[in-house]
Amino acid sequence: MSNTKKQFSSSAYVRKAVHEYRDAPAHRGAETQKLHVISVEPASLAARIGLKPGDEIHELNGKPLLDVIDFQFNAANIGRRTTIQTQDRKITFVRREWESFGVEFEAIEPMTCKNQCVFCFVHQNPKNVRRSLHIKDEDYRLSFLFGNYLTLTNVDEAEMQRIIDQRLSPLYVSVHATEPELRRTLLGIDEYDGFMAKIERLAKAGLQMHGQVVLCPDLNDGVHLERTIDDLLAFHPGVASLAIVPVGLTDHRQNLPKLRPFTPEYARELIAHVTPIQKKLKRRIGTPFAFLGDEIYIMAGAAIPSAGHYTDFPQMENGVGMVRTFLTQFSKALRTKPKGRARGTVCTGKVFYPYLKDSVERLGMDLKVVGVESRFWGAGIGVAGLLTGSDFISALKGNVHGDFVVLPAESMIGDDYLFLDDLTIKDVERELGVEVVPSGYDARDFVREMARR
Repeated sequence: MSNTKKQFSSSAYVRKAVHEYRDAPAHRGAETQKLHVISVEPASLAARIGLKPGDEIHELNGKPLLDVIDFQFNAANIGRRTTIQTQDRKITFVRREWESFGVEFEAIEPMTCKNQCVFCFVHQNPKNVRRSLHIKDEDYRLSFLFGNYLTLTNVDEAEMQRIIDQRLSPLYVSVHATEPELRRTLLGIDEYDGFMAKIERLAKAGLQMHGQVVLCPDLNDGVHLERTIDDLLAFHPGVASLAIVPVGLTDHRQNLPKLRPFTPEYARELIAHVTPIQKKLKRRIGTPFAFLGDEIYIMAGAAIPSAGHYTDFPQMENGVGMVRTFLTQFSKALRTKPKGRARGTVCTGKVFYPYLKDSVERLGMDLKVVGVESRFWGAGIGVAGLLTGSDFISALKGNVHGDFVVLPAESMIGDDYLFLDDLTIKDVERELGVEVVPSGYDARDFVREMARR
């Protein structure tokens, strides 16, 4: 089953960092880098020209490089002579049509964020989390490669021009509000950052963006949300979609602004407010444009919209349409009438629990579904992606049904299946005394695995 989320760029040349980022301030702008090769794919261009793990690329065609994207952009020439300078040799080659470069570089060190957003999750961490969880990234490269959100506040002129010149699209942008004073307050910045002018510039350059609003009741909702939708809609299809997701509040908000939490009643009011807007835009431009996060429908006890509502599911990784995708995939998997004698425990977060339970019961296997509480962050966090190894141990130790446990793949990352509290899947397995496996990111993978057992 899958163990690593696919990067948004199909030729990222670098995997998302898993462990600690270096503690030094991240570089910005025009500082050049030496690119460290981690692996080379067999039968690829990199293998053909003799690159190997441990090599450092210092220059390409006589020019130093900013990062892996700079390499990707400048090494894209087909049929032209290209020269790479490594730490000890010069390599000249001609890239063939459709030939994959096939090299993986060291993870990008993130550019950091200076904002003090009133809802920033980094400020709500427990004291005992690993150091990398205190790093606030604000990096257009990670937005392009992996779908990380950035505010654009900290992006300077040279970076804006590079985004345009190298066509770094799509970008995923944290909007929160378009009204200058409200945006300034939400982001905790001293003065307005010229956000709308940046959006206009990128849209006019032909780049595509997907926006996000972290909705804080009584702050950026109501007429403020309507204005945000209207302002961004002016740049459609450059701004292709807007996700509206609920603010996440942990039990560790010491000395932070007091925010009103989402409640089921508020979620129902929000759906009633936004649904007519979505229907109007669907008729007008063919898409609802402003999509509500799945958690809002679940909290409200409302039906999850149909697949047609989400058009091409532009923000599924942001929890928008993820439930509908799972339910659709699961139903398709059941068409083959899978059979099996699986006897085990399947875990998820409390938000997704009722949907997973109903689906798993349709398999007719001896499987117990457990909705795990977030003890690490607090009761206000119910999504599976933020559950930790210690959460699973607390919920399951001495309470495992069957001879294996399935944990949600979105709770862990990397080849060693690392959780947010630095435990790995092997740590959980050792504590529980049974086999522990990741679920995979596709419901059909999960069904096949259960049938195999």
